[in-house]
This record gives sequence, C-alpha cells and structure tokens, in this order.
Amino acid sequence: MWGNRDAKLANTGTVQIYANGLCAGTSTLFQTEAKIGEFIVADSKKYLIVRIDSNTAAQVQASNLGAAVATVGAGNTYILQQAPAYTAATEVNGNALEVYGIDTTEMGVANGSVISIPVAFPGSGYSSNATLTITGNATGNAQSNSSGKISVLNITASGNSYTTAPSATIAAPGALTFNANTAVAVNGQITVTNKFQNGDIATYLVAASNTAISPLSNGSTYFIVNSNSSVVYLADTLGGPPKELIKGPTESGHSLQGQTALAGLAVISGLAGKVAHAGWVRRIVGTGGRAGRIQYETLVAMGTIAGDAEDTVAKDA
Repeated sequence: MWGNRDAKLANTGTVQIYANGLCAGTSTLFQTEAKIGEFIVADSKKYLIVRIDSNTAAQVQASNLGAAVATVGAGNTYILQQAPAYTAATEVNGNALEVYGIDTTEMGVANGSVISIPVAFPGSGYSSNATLTITGNATGNAQSNSSGKISVLNITASGNSYTTAPSATIAAPGALTFNANTAVAVNGQITVTNKFQNGDIATYLVAASNTAISPLSNGSTYFIVNSNSSVVYLADTLGGPPKELIKGPTESGHSLQGQTALAGLAVISGLAGKVAHAGWVRRIVGTGGRAGRIQYETLVAMGTIAGDAEDTVAKDA
C-alpha cells in the first residue's frame, strides 16, 4: 500500500463527467474542497484530478493512466478521495533492468539528473511541437501527435544538481486564426487548418479592434463538434448542436485556442536518501496517481559490490 483510501466528508453538489475529461459541477466547491492529485469517485468510477479551473469546473483523467475517461451523467453525487491513494506500481519481476547493483558511492550521490517526465494531460489543438520549460538546467520539448495532443515529453539535456524533482511547464498551443467573414458560414461552419478533435474544448479569442462573431463571446469556451481537417463547428455542450453564426466583418483577428497540456512529476537520478543499503536493489516505478514516484527495495544487502554497468539511474558523482 502506497497510502490511504480516506474519503473526505465535504462533497458539495453533483457532477457530470465528459469523455474529454471535463468534470462539470453543479453547486460544487472544487477550489475549496478538492486538490489536484486527489480522486473523484462518481457512479462507481474513479478519476484523478489534474486541474481545477473554478468551483464548478475541473479536468480529470482515468485513475488508470492511459485508459479512456468513462462518462458520468448529470446530477451524480460523488466523493473526494484523498491522496496519496492506493494505485498499483509497475513491478517487472525478473527484468534485470529493474534490479541494480548499488555501491556505497552511488547510494550517496545527490547530484541528480532528469530521466523522464510523463504527460499528465495531453491538451488539445496543438499543430506543432511545443516548448517544454524545466526548472534548473535540464531542457526538453513537448511532442505533438496527429490528433493535436501532446503525446510525449522528450528530454534533450538531462541537467544536473537536482536533489528534488523539478517542475515542468508545457507551452500553450498556438491559436488557429481565421477570417470572421470569408471563413464563416451561417450554419456554423468555420474553415480553419484544424487540429481539434470532436469533444475538444476551444477558447474563442478576438484581437483588439476586431468585433466578435455573433453569438460568440471573446474568451468563452466551446466544444468542438463535426470537425475534420479543414472545418470545425462550435457547440455549447459536449456533442450538442452546432451554433449558428452570423458572418462578421472581413477581419483576420479571430482564433480558436485549445487547452494547454500539463506535465507530470519528473523522474530524476541520484540515490542519496533513497536507498537503504548498498547491494542488489530493485527499482519500482509508480503508475496512475503515483506516476513519477519511485520506490527502492534492497533485495540483498552487501558491504561491497563490484562492477558498474549503469550510470543513468545510479550515477557515480
């Protein structure tokens, strides 16, 4: 067990959870009662909270990392489950790459480097790779896929001198611009080089001195529906009917911007304070709500151990 399964008593209101991870609350108090990293349990389904936007809006993902988000209908009651909560760890029994010979020098090294950073939330509307900013001296980039999501975070320089995991920030997706007159049809169709998928959430933005397309509002969010590679439609609800639009002036200062992707907890090297004793040590990598957490278990304690086949996790200096 990694921790507890305690449920909070404060669970105000009801929730609805959409397939894209949007958790919409009615009379909820997410900012007061919930925290990022905790879990929402609704309709016998469990979700990890990855972002809190307001008291009535949060972003969640399936508690099993990589699994699809199951929907929950409107009006469901819920409980908040405190972190750290139990999730399974990845144990590769018999895999020599998960068992290390750690000597007394290696177990004292605090000069850590970044090994990897997981994607916690893939975002939407990315038409190209994005900048990944890592505190300290490590560098990397965020790689997007054909669906407009951030799929992997690449470490280009692992850095050094880390004693705790650095924070990492993924840049927002670039806004997809269009002309308010020539690219807009009264049936709601917007012609744009599109990277959105149906169900994504986009923010409509209007540049200064431009006039918002009726009935859209500058800075408001809408759901993408009926999209393909060249057109999108906007709806007020997930899978809802497209909004009818009124052509605006011939202005190019109009755009749709997707949601910003989020980076998870970085995994770093350097074993000072992590390994109890030199010898043969198993490394267990957490998954789900414990992604990025590493546990070290000494299988065979030894006063001395010869050989040095690995210096990524177990650095010598």
